[in-house]
Amino acid sequence: INSIPTYKREIKILKILESLISQINDHHKVEINICDSYSDYDLGKLKLYQKNFKVNYYNIKKNNLAAKRNEGIKKSIYNKIILIDDDCIPESNFIKNYLIDFDNINDNTILSGVVIYPEKYLSYNHIRFKQSRHFVYNDISPNKNLLPDKIVAMNMGFKFSEKFENLGLFNENFTGYGFEDYEFGYRYSLNGFILKQTYATIIHDEGNPNINNFIKKHYHLGRDGMKNLILVDRFAAKKTSYYKLENGIIFSTLLKLPGLKFLILFFEKILIKLDRLNFMKIYFLYNILRAISYSRGVIDRNKKNLKNNNWYE
Repeated sequence: INSIPTYKREIKILKILESLISQINDHHKVEINICDSYSDYDLGKLKLYQKNFKVNYYNIKKNNLAAKRNEGIKKSIYNKIILIDDDCIPESNFIKNYLIDFDNINDNTILSGVVIYPEKYLSYNHIRFKQSRHFVYNDISPNKNLLPDKIVAMNMGFKFSEKFENLGLFNENFTGYGFEDYEFGYRYSLNGFILKQTYATIIHDEGNPNINNFIKKHYHLGRDGMKNLILVDRFAAKKTSYYKLENGIIFSTLLKLPGLKFLILFFEKILIKLDRLNFMKIYFLYNILRAISYSRGVIDRNKKNLKNNNWYE
């Protein structure tokens, strides 16, 4: 069973459906819930029916990821839930691996799977850096539990039960980008859930690699994501390296410098230039870049008249 939040990515949704449907056999009963916000998709293409699977399409007024994921879960007629995002193509044994693991877990376990990037994009240094942030096949161990900051909602599975209803699903106060997955994992691990790895793999295809998109995500993480996390659960926020960064002595001292934002933009442009010249081969430089971009978001966090926080738009 899949809950797929989406917005204006019809071509990718069709690719996801094609992959999922190719994996379904006569022994499977699968329901695919696509949760959109009035993207004007071609329902004739999306509403595919066979005897053992069904595709449902829902329009959700609240255009944020958490609301859409939650709606897809609540609409499901089954209790074995698989979550993926609309830019994630499941590999051939995706459903099979989840079903194997579902047979070996209880309803106190949350699974999170392998995330890889398209091979054609791995020539980009920042994509290889992003790949290094996820665990891969060789890192998986049946005895290894994941920390909350290592799970991803774009490849997640669990057995839905009354416990989930009592704890609540994804917090819909998260708007914009960042920390929604982490807060979910933190809250559930705090309440006795185990976070485990699965071999189920998705290919995270965000389109043609662009270093500016990498920067944009970390800027929004500082501007919107951490702001939301602090409001939702300050204790969870304090556990993150980002919170420690912005509340450390160095950052607090730098905030007093006149023209700090211009200085940040200057260093950001230097690192962008180095990336485009293929000089950013050391991952440490990308850690600096994401810290700089995050810091710029922190500076803008409480400013008025900024663009809409909605990440989808």
